[in-house]
Amino acid sequence: RVDTVCMWARGRVASMRLESAGIARLMAEHDPILLYASSLLPAETAADAAALYAWCRRLDEIVDASGSEPAVTQARLDDWHRRFDALCSGQPEDEMDGALAECLERHPSLGRQPFEDMIAGMRSDAVESRRIKDLPELEEYAYRVAGTVGLMLLPLLGADVEHARTPAIALGKAIQITNILRDATADAALGRVYLPRGIMDAYGVDEDDVLALRCTYEYCEAIRALATRARELLVEAEAGSVELPGLGPLFVQIIIELYRDYLVELERRGFDNLSRKGERVRIGTVRKIFATARAIRSIALRRNG
Repeated sequence: RVDTVCMWARGRVASMRLESAGIARLMAEHDPILLYASSLLPAETAADAAALYAWCRRLDEIVDASGSEPAVTQARLDDWHRRFDALCSGQPEDEMDGALAECLERHPSLGRQPFEDMIAGMRSDAVESRRIKDLPELEEYAYRVAGTVGLMLLPLLGADVEHARTPAIALGKAIQITNILRDATADAALGRVYLPRGIMDAYGVDEDDVLALRCTYEYCEAIRALATRARELLVEAEAGSVELPGLGPLFVQIIIELYRDYLVELERRGFDNLSRKGERVRIGTVRKIFATARAIRSIALRRNG
């Protein structure tokens, strides 16, 4: 009982620290799905997950800063790498860095590699005209900027990292590909096209049409093909989620169900993510509730099957 009280107190202190650092605000603004799913986790675990999220989110904002020259962005990434080295050495520069430093101290198995890989992925975006050659290149990029997040979360969830590594990476890749499908308009405004050239050539998509936000039949078919790959990765992630301890399976399954909803909504729109009716796909509260119910049912069926 004393241990329970201590755990609650540590979690509450962690939550208060994150609230004061503004991490919850960042999550609510940029990734409400993760904020919603993390509410199911123990307070201290949720706080650590939020600390990871804040580091990744702020790194992402460096790359997405509108109007920045590639050289300026690369210099900012150099500084971000220096800050990461500093917080790993116990010298965080602000509250959010401090939250991550404490998370790393609590989870020494987390290691530096996922963070290094993510920074490398972000560097690949800091170019004049971002393009992707083929699907393998897209999936490597998706691993670096999102699959790494799956690896970061595994120690927090108490998972066997080696056993859970493949499905965790699959989930991150599925999330990134889906977000690319959701953000096509914003990316085109930045001169970025993440739809692989190999897929565009296979379906006869003109890059100029993409940059001009002209949604052709050929383009929608190419988007359909990429959405199919995202669904396959979600299935791969789902197969491994049930092996996680505690509430880990439910946490992961809710995220899977919600991202499936994004893909369902995109299909309902005819895979149009460029024209005005292709406005960024969002999921409302009611659908989150239904997704949670589906997740609970899915976990129960697999455990009893």
